[in-house]
This record gives sequence, structure tokens and C-alpha cells, in this order.
Amino acid sequence: MKIAFSNRLSEDIVRTLEFAIRDFGIANIPVLAEQIRKRNEAENVALEDIMARLTEHALLRGAAMEFDSASLEPQNGHIHALP
Repeated sequence: MKIAFSNRLSEDIVRTLEFAIRDFGIANIPVLAEQIRKRNEAENVALEDIMARLTEHALLRGAAMEFDSASLEPQNGHIHALP
């Protein structure tokens, strides 16, 4: 089933992905999805749905992807926001 995302959420997904690709050369899908979910909590969209949309966009862009959710684990009291 295809989830309808708001324009704001869709734009956030594209912008976040482009930023990660431009600045890091790789998109860590779970980390980016969690950032997007937190910024858009009011929309109540599941993390898995955001991850699926990010993966779809990354595939269309031919971007390198990483699926390392361990980056979400606190290290020294900090969560690594981007890969």
C-alpha cells in the first residue's frame, strides 16, 4: 500500500537525502529516516514508511546507501546524527 505523504514531508525527505549525498557521499537510511521522523512527528508517519521512501529516492538517484541503525545508539551521551 502506498502511503500519501504531505508535501512538507516529501520535500524534507528529498532535501535530507540530497544533503547527505552531497556532504557525505552516502545515505545512512535509518539515521536519516529517524531525523526526518523527529522533525515531522506531528504527521505521525511510521519510521519504516519514511525509510522506504528514502530508499526509493536513493535508488532513483543511484546513491550509495548504508543501513547502519547502530549509528542511532548513544555514544558518549551523543547520538550521531549523520554518517
